[in-house]
Amino acid sequence: MNYNPAPILVVANPVAGSFRHRHLMRLAERLDRLGRRSDIWLTRYPGELTEIAESLPDSVRTLVVGGGDGSINEAITGLLRRKGHVPDLSILPFGTANVLAHELGLPFSPERLADRIAKGRTKPLNLGMAGERPFALMVSAGFDADVVHAVDGPTKKRWGKLAYAWAALKLAVAGEGRDVTVEADGQEIVSRLAVVTTARFYGGPMKITHGTDVTQPGLRLVSLADDRPLTLAKAAVALGLGRLDRLKAVTDRDVSEIRFSGDGVLMQIDGDRMKASEAVIRAGRVLSVIA
Repeated sequence: MNYNPAPILVVANPVAGSFRHRHLMRLAERLDRLGRRSDIWLTRYPGELTEIAESLPDSVRTLVVGGGDGSINEAITGLLRRKGHVPDLSILPFGTANVLAHELGLPFSPERLADRIAKGRTKPLNLGMAGERPFALMVSAGFDADVVHAVDGPTKKRWGKLAYAWAALKLAVAGEGRDVTVEADGQEIVSRLAVVTTARFYGGPMKITHGTDVTQPGLRLVSLADDRPLTLAKAAVALGLGRLDRLKAVTDRDVSEIRFSGDGVLMQIDGDRMKASEAVIRAGRVLSVIA
């Protein structure tokens, strides 16, 4: 960086779903009225947000990420690589699901978010680690990862959540899922969908578990024993009602160390594709997030 940016730096992903340049301007204008100086940068290529977060000068006290959960993951990756001061993280929700924004109860109004940034009140953001990769929400294997891998970028941007719903329907009907072997704290479980989560929400404002949220330490394992169409339909309804843990096919428990394995198993992390790995999944560091 050739100069010291303002104490509040807003970095936005212009290709994120629901990106609105006007939202950035409204945020900056409100911060200015509150006497808080800010700068706005737009990313130019995938991974740049990680580079920016890692190399920020210490003059930046708050990093605001304008993007979805994947953009937030990029920023977190960079923040964890920093050697010195780590700024507070804030989120201006763009993107498809915005699970972390729902998790933290963040306003989707730029003006109301600016008010929170100006107040500077933070909460702990408890991260997980899948090997060397951090996640703010979840890492999973099996059916839902298959869905993530089935939706490409242009389709996701054009159709949003409908793209995932259509992909899930096609995969459920095809019935070509694979067994996921989960080794959780020394116990082996075979499932068709396994999610290790720091969060209570999934896919937006739907509760996958009542056992945790991102401001609490620890991880939960939520797994589904089979992925037959009827089971998946029941799980979808129960997820929407916040009652997933009531299904017999569902396991919901605290875990400390987990590994996923299985022939041809796909994985996803914070809603983005991830290369399959048998690396240990465990709790990670804690960041401060504006909430």
